[in-house]
Amino acid sequence: MKNALVTCFILVSFGISCTSDKNGHSPANKTEANIYRSADSMLAAFKRKDWQTFASYNHPAITKMMGGEQAFASFIREQMNQIPDTAIKRIQAGKILQLIKTNNDQQCVIEQTMEMHIEGVKISDTTYLIGESLDGGRNWTFLDASVNARAPKDIKADISSKLRIPAKKRDMQKL
Repeated sequence: MKNALVTCFILVSFGISCTSDKNGHSPANKTEANIYRSADSMLAAFKRKDWQTFASYNHPAITKMMGGEQAFASFIREQMNQIPDTAIKRIQAGKILQLIKTNNDQQCVIEQTMEMHIEGVKISDTTYLIGESLDGGRNWTFLDASVNARAPKDIKADISSKLRIPAKKRDMQKL
């Protein structure tokens, strides 16, 4: 216990939090806290079906490919109308797996987990988002590297070759 307190004191003295935020994340620095803030805001918009706000947190290349934020929000709304309101039980941001700085931006890989119950089946997915910040790590937009029909490099050509994106994980069980 004493060692944990000393470690916490040292981390705080360098401006690093040693406690979890309200969503259970333990950011190591301000940039990680900003990644979690942006990811959590995006997923909160998803949960409340605020598709315009949700679209604003998606990478600009995706919204541009979809015809702009309004068109992207309309597309998401139409897709989500096909899923019962009670199907999605949980969606949340997980661990930040990588954070790198390039000449033009900062990029990260962060887990996203979702649990759905559809037609008597529990589906648990872990997908991976690529995040990008163009303002020194304060604000982040994301693209889901696991579910897009196109490869992430087709969407964002300058994704760092240093990023390692795990394969999507899916578990299905009968309820």
